[in-house]
Amino acid sequence: MWEWISSNGGSIKEFLRNSVEIAILWLLFYQIYRAFHATRGARIMVGLVLCFMVLVLVTYFFHLNVIGWILTRILAPGVAIFLVVIFQPELRMGLAKLGSHPLFSNIAKLHRVDFLDNFCKSVSLLSSKHCGALFAFERGISLKQFIDTGVKTDAIFSPELVSTIFHTKTALHDGGVVIGSDKILAAACLFPVSQKELSDRSLGLRHRAAVGLSEETDAVLVIVSEETGSISICVGGRLERNLDGQQLRSRLEELLNISSNNVDYEKVVS
Repeated sequence: MWEWISSNGGSIKEFLRNSVEIAILWLLFYQIYRAFHATRGARIMVGLVLCFMVLVLVTYFFHLNVIGWILTRILAPGVAIFLVVIFQPELRMGLAKLGSHPLFSNIAKLHRVDFLDNFCKSVSLLSSKHCGALFAFERGISLKQFIDTGVKTDAIFSPELVSTIFHTKTALHDGGVVIGSDKILAAACLFPVSQKELSDRSLGLRHRAAVGLSEETDAVLVIVSEETGSISICVGGRLERNLDGQQLRSRLEELLNISSNNVDYEKVVS
């Protein structure tokens, strides 16, 4: 028995190695299928893969060396890039899920807590200067159609940038700012104005736009009144008015699922 194992040890190792490779590839392709089979680009992917497999088989059986060289050097990388472009939303969603893994969650929470600190300070500063502002936090429902109406920035959030955007003498101060993944995605965006009658007739266009967007999406809106400097939050078509900095932070922690209490700072740093 031992003599047979020792004489065939190389074959057994090769068999095990091949089995592991096949299992890994099968798991990889199965996960890709699960992620993309119900998406809009799934048929495109299937068509490209089938065409590529047919070309490979034809090249192999008829020894078409020139076509084989083109397939391996040009078409294969081109198809890979094309698939990345087609499935960009799905890839972003997958990376977001990876980022929410417990291994990375504490670090992500630290970044979000820092962002929330900067945001609340910025809003309080705008409020003290009676500088009107309108922010929309993107959540589950995409705000792309509203982002397209404004000026795309994809900029890191900072109090200085926000003050510049909403300064009355800048070109971007009209409209709203869309925030996603703790970044300013776009400024000067147009939001739908609510048609329902508000209880306070003194509320201006910013508040009506906030109510209108919150009626159509699940976005969280933060409004700073130019007339009074008061801070409001709007969710689901309902306004919460006259908030101070601490109340604003508490509501945003709840609505955006940001909690500084659950972050173990020492564990993250170590």
